Amino acid sequence: MKRKITLTLCTLAIGFLPVFPAADARAQGDAVPVTVAEVETTQMAPRVPAAGTVFSRNQTQITAGIAGRLEWVAEPGDLLDAGQAVARFDCEMLDLQRERQVAEADRAGINHQALSREVERHEALRDASVISEIERERTIASRDLAASELRIARIAIRETETRLRRCVVTAPFPGVVTEQLQRAGEDVERSTVIAAMTDTQNLEVRASVPIRYLPRMRTGELVEVRLTAITLEGRIRKIVPAANSQSQTFEVRLDLPAEAPGLVAAGQLVSVDLPLTANAALTVPRDAVVLREDGTYVMRIGSDATVEKVAVEVTEASGDSVAVRGELRSGDRIAVRGAEGLDEGELVAVHSDG
Repeated sequence: MKRKITLTLCTLAIGFLPVFPAADARAQGDAVPVTVAEVETTQMAPRVPAAGTVFSRNQTQITAGIAGRLEWVAEPGDLLDAGQAVARFDCEMLDLQRERQVAEADRAGINHQALSREVERHEALRDASVISEIERERTIASRDLAASELRIARIAIRETETRLRRCVVTAPFPGVVTEQLQRAGEDVERSTVIAAMTDTQNLEVRASVPIRYLPRMRTGELVEVRLTAITLEGRIRKIVPAANSQSQTFEVRLDLPAEAPGLVAAGQLVSVDLPLTANAALTVPRDAVVLREDGTYVMRIGSDATVEKVAVEVTEASGDSVAVRGELRSGDRIAVRGAEGLDEGELVAVHSDG
């Protein structure tokens, strides 16, 4: 019985002995293995991702140009060359109008010729005092008035011929008809939109970029344009330096390569990576940045191999490096692998990547 009581007391004593977890090994001086890198000052030229949309550089609504009745209008999907007919008008009345104006011009010309000969006769008889001065001046005035009427008649003919040329509405550029807004047999005014056209060969991408990147954007730079399964190489053609007041973005327009029309279509969404001009910045490896609930940090390693937690702000990224702002200097050693589990004041052992 005495022996049983002794064993029970020993068991209880062992149960009350302090247990030290593995994490407390650090408190006893065990160093945490990490790999390190140095903070560097480099010229960073990052790329800004942005969403873009493919647009046609030539896209227009075709207006009638004259008032009249439509005889024919091209249908959506019709491919047209520049100068090819988009619509035709019934212009029989204009043809008749021109014929009448030509006849009126002929009559005005005959009248002008007759008055011109009469003025010549009066001039020949002037010295003989057969014709009074008043009658001579009246004849000269009639001749000049007939000349003016002849010019007016010829102008009217030119106006009608201009309207006749507009009886056939032509395509301003090669492209495809996308909309038919009026149909044959309808009467329209000269400003009525009858169809819409899009140039499917001259395409561009328009992307919206945050306004803070405007000073570092340059025309002529090559840009990667990505679709679902295709990557194209574009080039920045235009930068529109005016911000949208709501989105605080500005527009960048990109030229696409010659093979693009066979691969993309106007209205299609794409992703682009826009290059920025190089800018000197403190850079660290991407894996050295530690994200915590209370902020973003890097773990600086002091000369005594202890950890100092330094708050930073990531400003840009390029490849495996990021640009940061914070209380860092070029040449500072920071933890890379193993940084996630470190805290202020911990002791570390620097290991090589190998």
